[in-house]
Amino acid sequence: MSIIHVRQIEAKLKSIFADLIDISDSRKSPEEQQNNFLTRALAAFAVLVTADIAPEQAGLCITDGYGDNGIDAVYFDQVEKRLFLVQSKWRHDGTGSIDLGETLKFIQGVKDLINANFEPFNDKIKKRSLEIEEALLSANTKIVLLLTYSGQANLSEESSRVLNTFITEINDASDVAELIVLQQSKLHNVIASNTLGQPIKFDVVIKNWGQIQDPFFAYYGYVSATEVAEWWNKYHPRIFAPNIRSFLGKTEINQDIIETLLSEPEKFWYFNNGITALCGLVRKKPLGGNSHDTGIFECTDVSIVNGAQTVGAIATANAKSPTEVAKATVMVRFISLENCPEDFAIRVTRATNTQNRIENRDFVSLDPEQTRLRTELQLEGIDYVYKAGDNIPDKKNGFDLTEATIALACAYSELSYTIQAKSAIGSLWEDVTKAPYKALFNASVSSIRLWRLVQIHRVIDEQLNIDKKNKRQGREAMLSVHGNRFLARQVFKHLPLESLDNPKTDIQAIINQVEAITTKVIELTTSAVNEHYPDSYLANLFRNITKCQEIEKFVEIGIKEANI
Repeated sequence: MSIIHVRQIEAKLKSIFADLIDISDSRKSPEEQQNNFLTRALAAFAVLVTADIAPEQAGLCITDGYGDNGIDAVYFDQVEKRLFLVQSKWRHDGTGSIDLGETLKFIQGVKDLINANFEPFNDKIKKRSLEIEEALLSANTKIVLLLTYSGQANLSEESSRVLNTFITEINDASDVAELIVLQQSKLHNVIASNTLGQPIKFDVVIKNWGQIQDPFFAYYGYVSATEVAEWWNKYHPRIFAPNIRSFLGKTEINQDIIETLLSEPEKFWYFNNGITALCGLVRKKPLGGNSHDTGIFECTDVSIVNGAQTVGAIATANAKSPTEVAKATVMVRFISLENCPEDFAIRVTRATNTQNRIENRDFVSLDPEQTRLRTELQLEGIDYVYKAGDNIPDKKNGFDLTEATIALACAYSELSYTIQAKSAIGSLWEDVTKAPYKALFNASVSSIRLWRLVQIHRVIDEQLNIDKKNKRQGREAMLSVHGNRFLARQVFKHLPLESLDNPKTDIQAIINQVEAITTKVIELTTSAVNEHYPDSYLANLFRNITKCQEIEKFVEIGIKEANI
């Protein structure tokens, strides 16, 4: 059946992308031009399916051609913050996969791209360098390595090994990269199921279900977490409403969800807020009768408008331990739009995603030390805001909890606090009764010292921005963005901060030293990174405490030798 499937995939690619794929750079025989078209159309189709974008957008993603450095398509989803890097291979006979040589070429291309080294690439990628750099400069960007081919074989053991090793290297501190493989069977399933661009429809088993009939119809109850994981596996990303964010990966909250599912799945229902889905139509099936213990419901045109993080976390946990996840249930409500006003779906989506939620920082407002700091600073004419929702009237004479936490963490002796300030600042506020919070905010921290640390940190940040704009390009320009907290720490370490508590200390004299020290710290850090971690993805490098410790030693030696 392989040849038949290939022909059906080919027909679909031609029907979608006939006028959307540029092959003007191909000066080969008609047969080779046709192969170029199919290779590029396949890459575009893979992006269309996984990123859920229009064919016109997908057609513009193609970078395939001479000098593509192994990358056939690039797409950055600015809403979801996902950077898709694609390699495709069209095989007319429907056999094989992407071989080891092609895989290694792709990996090298990805390495060059994530290090902002555009020299090895063709003009198609170079013209998009600003877009790609924007993606790489965002700490929230996820990198999707997308391999697609018309062959029916799985990737070889060697290709899988080198790809998995590469992804493990990128994900050394947090999961920023994932691998998606779309071979013949998966491609054909998408086409054969006729789900491309079609409304999502499925049956769901709801236990202890209830209903609301007025003013609009809805069913609610709890659903097996295993069933929720299947929604992700079958319908991601289309199942999420286009105007909300999708799964954000291993954020603090999502990691907590995953850990609960793996360690205490039977308690998950109690700890989670649940999922809200809108449906064009919801109908209970006769099976099960009138009993509310269990019901089977037919849901048409389904869109999840709240709970994307829950669904993604469940799918992640299910991939690790389906046995444990099977023990968990989640509260779900399905709202029927059958007789609702036109704007009702938008209003539900907006309301369910803007309601106030209690976060770690909200508990900080209960700490009397915060009240003390605010009161002392007010007497000095400085506004300090530590409650969520409060605004700083004038930043020249004020700051907030986030800025205070970052400055204290970067100036503190413990390196891990600096890393947390960069990768998961909320973890520094997780428990206001113990470290790390108590190490940063306690009775020994004077208001004058805190304000001065914030002022110094602002100047350091200004110097980092000046250096990036005026002196750095490519990967080195990203260092001052992804490594800003680490660099600030190195500058703080070599400033005379002992007398900050003394009102008579000349703070300007200390600030005047920042420029020279920052310049030297950037130079030494850049040298250490290039020498010891030339292929590391910077967004993760500065979240890895072991690697940061090694870089810090190098910087310390260099500063001493420079006698700054």
